[in-house]
Amino acid sequence: MGGRCRLYIPLPYLENMLYGFAKVVMWTTLHFYFRRIVFAGRKTIPRDKPVILIANHSASFLDAMLLAVLMGRPLHFYARSDIFRKEWANRILRAFHMIPIYNVEHGKEDLKRNEETFAEGEKVLNNRGLLLIFPEGTSRVERIMLPLKKGTARVALQTEGAADFTLGLCVIPVGINYSAHRFRADIHIQTGDPTLVQDYEKDYRENPARGITRLTRDLEARFAETMFFVAQPGRTPYIDRLLELYRADVFHALDPLRGVPIMAMEKEVCAVVSGMDEADYESRWALLKTYDEKLSAAKLMDRSVNGRYQLIIAHLLLLLVGSPVFLLSLLLNAWPLYFGKYMADKKVTRVDFYTSVATAAGGFGYFLWWLILILAAILSGNGWFWLAVLTAPITLFLGMFWWEGWVSFLAHARYLLLRWQRKKVITELEAMRKKIAFWQSPEFRSVVPGNPR
Repeated sequence: MGGRCRLYIPLPYLENMLYGFAKVVMWTTLHFYFRRIVFAGRKTIPRDKPVILIANHSASFLDAMLLAVLMGRPLHFYARSDIFRKEWANRILRAFHMIPIYNVEHGKEDLKRNEETFAEGEKVLNNRGLLLIFPEGTSRVERIMLPLKKGTARVALQTEGAADFTLGLCVIPVGINYSAHRFRADIHIQTGDPTLVQDYEKDYRENPARGITRLTRDLEARFAETMFFVAQPGRTPYIDRLLELYRADVFHALDPLRGVPIMAMEKEVCAVVSGMDEADYESRWALLKTYDEKLSAAKLMDRSVNGRYQLIIAHLLLLLVGSPVFLLSLLLNAWPLYFGKYMADKKVTRVDFYTSVATAAGGFGYFLWWLILILAAILSGNGWFWLAVLTAPITLFLGMFWWEGWVSFLAHARYLLLRWQRKKVITELEAMRKKIAFWQSPEFRSVVPGNPR
């Protein structure tokens, strides 16, 4: 009886705690960093069956973090093997359900280890788990779709084949569509139709290579329906900015976007851009760049020029009432707000990694900062300070909304001033805006139901 009682916590339990903790931190961070996150078709993903999700890959490890945060059950996914080399990194990444995959660029000698990788994926699926694969094989910000590699079909058919095609495994495409790779952008996630792997049993049994090729081809067709992309990668900057202006015309700032056919609408914008001949594209892109330059020179925002900004007096009153909350938020949260940006600016050399580093560093940096504030509140013993610290995450969101409102108010106040003092500037901008917005034509409106309002 005199011996010490030791608390033993199993390693899997600790890993689950770490995964759950990271999920809460990143859910909060992502909903702060991005203006809106819309997940269309999430209910089509079965909760009690093995599923392979295939997703496009435009923001490095943020894509996997985003889906892991939004899923109702644990998500396992493949990640490049070089980040697992340190033992401590391997332990942490494994806790986040990452599985190393080996590419030629990381050393030919390790390619044979992909047999272990595929076996791990099969184990997840045999346990009715959720496995994420990026079948294009590389991360990039260009709005293009790359040919799918055959690894997804191979894992799916090998897993079903080993179970004599009794698992009920399906593959579901997921398109992750960022309006831009920056702070306060929008994300639209679209799921596609499920593909039941059992339907390819006959082909696979007769000729495995043919079964894999056919499944890959069919997945590619369904995958394409979930993304906004253009045929020419060089037109990505143009389509990114064009879609921003399109959303400003179609959606109000606080629209929930539920039930809105976003995919059909914005894919049609992309189709128009893909179909432009080079001379037409160059002319339109030059006009849009000139419009943005004139907006910047006049210190205006597009939402004033397109006529969607309203209620300036009510806006001002809300800003006045909310200013103390903004000052409190600035006092408590200023340092961690810039930490994520500082780390991304300092460490990132590839644009597709920028948002990933900014959100991860910002989210976990803010959590550590909040712990420091809580410790300071404990030491101070001041009740008001305690209240301010405990509500700091809430005031962080409110302060951000206040700042965005302040910037919008200043821009629109200047718009009204210019309309009175220099009407020619406003008239010119409005005329340019009308030429840019080809979606306002009756021909375009007839193509997409419900577009625009």
